[in-house]
Amino acid sequence: MFEKYAPTVCFTRLDEHTFQVDLRIEARHLSHSFKLGEEQEWERRDGSKLRITYQLEGDNVLHQIIKLPDGKMAYFRRLFIDRECIMTVTLDDTPHTATIYYEQVP
Repeated sequence: MFEKYAPTVCFTRLDEHTFQVDLRIEARHLSHSFKLGEEQEWERRDGSKLRITYQLEGDNVLHQIIKLPDGKMAYFRRLFIDRECIMTVTLDDTPHTATIYYEQVP
């Protein structure tokens, strides 16, 4: 089932190496903090585990690398420009790339 409203994602820099990400999907709110370059383990609803690492490139590009349960990798690159974010997603073993455009909401 598709969500009725688009999710809202907010990245907040807490200090030089730590960020917090907040995700709101309708009535649900998820939040967690992460340190750049530090791998974290996440458990999905189905119980499978993901390993996630974030890296910052300059002041406006955030890379997210996800090690999937099957050993493949997913790469998310978020480019923040003014009031926009351009996210590019690539997966191992596929020639396809997805590009998603976000805009800042008031």
